[in-house]
Amino acid sequence: MLVNQEDLSSNSTATCVNAWLDSLQGRMVTALLGVLFILQIAHQLHSDPRWHWHAGTGKLPHEIVTEFMDEAYTKGKGVEAYKTYFAEKAVDNAPNTIDHQDGEPIPHTVKKLIVEGNDVAVFHKIEAARGQPAQDVVDVYEISGSGWIIRHDRVAQTSVAAPRDGGSNGQGSGLTNKE
Repeated sequence: MLVNQEDLSSNSTATCVNAWLDSLQGRMVTALLGVLFILQIAHQLHSDPRWHWHAGTGKLPHEIVTEFMDEAYTKGKGVEAYKTYFAEKAVDNAPNTIDHQDGEPIPHTVKKLIVEGNDVAVFHKIEAARGQPAQDVVDVYEISGSGWIIRHDRVAQTSVAAPRDGGSNGQGSGLTNKE
């Protein structure tokens, strides 16, 4: 196979391409290709399912849970909070609680909030409200990488006032109450 070295190293092809790119037609085609490239990138970013913007997008897990609890407890908008922060296919092991319903605000006190990765545990006391007795509750939320609550577990215990003698078995705790 014989290759003509003059054709490979010829400046005539490069000169022709440069001349065409410098022409009005070449500049228009180059600009059009640039615009098409940018539009294709914008379309991919817009239509990518990972980029659905919602209340939890771009926030840390504890911020998502805190905002959910503010909406559900402080504002009393449980249904709206559930729809806003929980994923459609979320696993909720406490679905019929009063914080998933609309009504008057629910007084509660957060005693401890623990975050590990995408898991958030909230130990809080829910005061008596909407016909439910006061409860000490541990809510554990799992947050997806895209900011949705995808799992909710709850451990609840009806709050009991601490006995004045320090023990519940009538024998006391060995400590005395001196007034």
